[in-house]
Amino acid sequence: MKDLKRVLTIVVAGLVLATNVSAKEKTEAELLKDLDSPKPGVVTDALQKIEKEYPNSAAGIAKTKQLLTDNRPPVRRKAARVLGVLHTDLTAQEMQSVVALLKGDSQEQMDGLKALRGLKAQSTIPDILPLLKSPAPGVTRDACRTLAVLGNKDVIPSIEPLLSSPNKGVAKDAQDAIFALKNK
Repeated sequence: MKDLKRVLTIVVAGLVLATNVSAKEKTEAELLKDLDSPKPGVVTDALQKIEKEYPNSAAGIAKTKQLLTDNRPPVRRKAARVLGVLHTDLTAQEMQSVVALLKGDSQEQMDGLKALRGLKAQSTIPDILPLLKSPAPGVTRDACRTLAVLGNKDVIPSIEPLLSSPNKGVAKDAQDAIFALKNK
């Protein structure tokens, strides 16, 4: 019995050590280097960690802005989302890179809309309004949510037709957006 306890103690200690080694946090410099990886997954993971662990990193924000025009869709989408979460100030050209996501597939559109909410980009409302007619319910719902954050009472008439949508989620988000806009 004593030997079994000793073996179990050694095994548990080994597992704890292995977990600690694999969970070792990367430094800011290591994450910045990962942003140059040719592997999209490495880049998106690094962007997520920069957002969580180094949100005030000037170098991280600068490199993230550069990734808005990356040729890999997951990288572009994640870069926009991180900048939105961090409420980053963008130049007009950088903002246009985020708006360009609204012209992509439904996943790019939803990520672009989520980013715009955090960027407080009221000037992009004309680019958002057409997405209220998207065939993808997720895009329509995110357009409602984004307009609720960025818009004013003037956009309510564009949202009202969605109140009778057969998709209950779309109708609910339209109702919530109208309520928020009326209370601004």
